[in-house]
Amino acid sequence: MNNSLYKSNNEIIVPTMSILERNFKFFVLLIMHIPSLCCSMFILYHFRWNRLANQILGVLVTVNLLTILFELPFTLIYLRDGFVRNQKICPGWILVNYSLFILSIILIAWASIERFLFIYNEQLIKRCRILLHYIPIGFFIVYTPTFYTGLVIFYPCEQAFNPTNYICGGPCYLFRIVPCMIDWGTNVVLVLLVTCFMNSFLIIYNVKQRFRMRGSIITADKSQQWRRTMKLSIQLFSISSLCVIGWVPYGVVSTLQIFSNTDLLTFLLSTFFIYFPYVQTSFTPYVCLLFIPEIKKKFRSTLQSSWFIKLICHKNQVHVSNDEQLNTLTRCDTMIRTKKTVQAQPL
Repeated sequence: MNNSLYKSNNEIIVPTMSILERNFKFFVLLIMHIPSLCCSMFILYHFRWNRLANQILGVLVTVNLLTILFELPFTLIYLRDGFVRNQKICPGWILVNYSLFILSIILIAWASIERFLFIYNEQLIKRCRILLHYIPIGFFIVYTPTFYTGLVIFYPCEQAFNPTNYICGGPCYLFRIVPCMIDWGTNVVLVLLVTCFMNSFLIIYNVKQRFRMRGSIITADKSQQWRRTMKLSIQLFSISSLCVIGWVPYGVVSTLQIFSNTDLLTFLLSTFFIYFPYVQTSFTPYVCLLFIPEIKKKFRSTLQSSWFIKLICHKNQVHVSNDEQLNTLTRCDTMIRTKKTVQAQPL
């Protein structure tokens, strides 16, 4: 990891990040995503695609898995070297990065709308599952790569990639006000607003429903329905909170930079916030594992049957057994001493 090296045309490239900063980001991302990769593969292997309410979670985990497999290696290589060795890969890296990350937040926004329908109008979405479920998901899957292929590959502007910047500094259309505002306003700002609005609306609606239940007789069916409502709501809030943590700071700073391009905002964005979306990518599989009952049960049984857990449990059992024997001997010894003391006392 040298600070500079010569290219074939005798141009010297000096990485903008220090070796310490690059190594720190490299190992943090690597440590975060290795278990996330294993978790995603486990979920998809045991996932039941016949359950309509969970299908969008399976698609979301699949997108996260593709991000780890096909986008993250570009980032790790960039952090390892401090620059992009071959600028020919820049369009491909940008296309994969934009398509997968934007697709993930669009799916979360749609999941927020879908969850509300599953909670309070389940029969409607079951009757119109093709129109309200399969067509939107299929459209989003096709839309994002098509949209960014048009902007990144075919938009008529001269590319000027910077090999020392993350994703080569971005595509040239970002420096054109119309396509930049359409992309940013539609695919990021609007999507995040929909996610935040639907989650806030669902919280308020759940609180109102709870207050209504207090004034009425709670039957077993109502109690079961309320538990299902809370389970689906908490599942959605957990996934959406990862989206908010990963994208809202990045979105706010990027929006400010569009209208006020200062050195401070550029530093904050390029150094910290541009890596925040990886928080969503790395932790989403854990949330899905936690809130999908059949996957959680399968994971628990797999964990309990592993040799490492068996070894720990065996050692604990031996330790507990030894402690019980010691306690038994201590009690017996105490009883014998007490008996001898009583016999030794004069009548």
